[in-house]
Amino acid sequence: MGLTVSTQDFQYKYDDEPHASRRKEILAKYPEMKQLFGPDPYMRYLVPLIVIFQLVTAYYVAQLPGPIMFFLAWALAGTVNHNLSLAMHEISHNLAFGHSSPMMNRFIGLVANIPLCVPSSITFKKYHLEHHRYQGDDKLDVDIPSHLEGYLFYNSFTKIIWVLLQPLFYTIRPLFMNLKL
Repeated sequence: MGLTVSTQDFQYKYDDEPHASRRKEILAKYPEMKQLFGPDPYMRYLVPLIVIFQLVTAYYVAQLPGPIMFFLAWALAGTVNHNLSLAMHEISHNLAFGHSSPMMNRFIGLVANIPLCVPSSITFKKYHLEHHRYQGDDKLDVDIPSHLEGYLFYNSFTKIIWVLLQPLFYTIRPLFMNLKL
């Protein structure tokens, strides 16, 4: 398993954009799901609390012996950073304060961005909304790997490297594929 790669190119699908059709199928089967749509009333409180937790624990974890510090930095900080990245995703859809308060959503996105050390909240929103609009377009959808990535990471070993470095590629891909100034 995984020793060879069977294709020499990306696999292209010409189906409709899956978000809308999947939403329609889910609502047809489970109409009560509609009640869960919309802003999360707790997000506006949880994001600042999680940021404070991350900053306070970073201060205390930094004072621990090396191996313990590295383990907690990896396990605890990594989990919290991932949580904040997911919060930024939801906030990019205006789900912290709703569509009637775009500036408050932007502000809470910036707050969520504080411990991540890379200013990405506002730029992420631009590219992520384009991802929904142009999903699968290999020039406009920067969520899909570039042809260069497909060329460089062609077998199981190099694909493992790609998976480990995926956050880096996800960050720099817009600079080469669909730069916004």
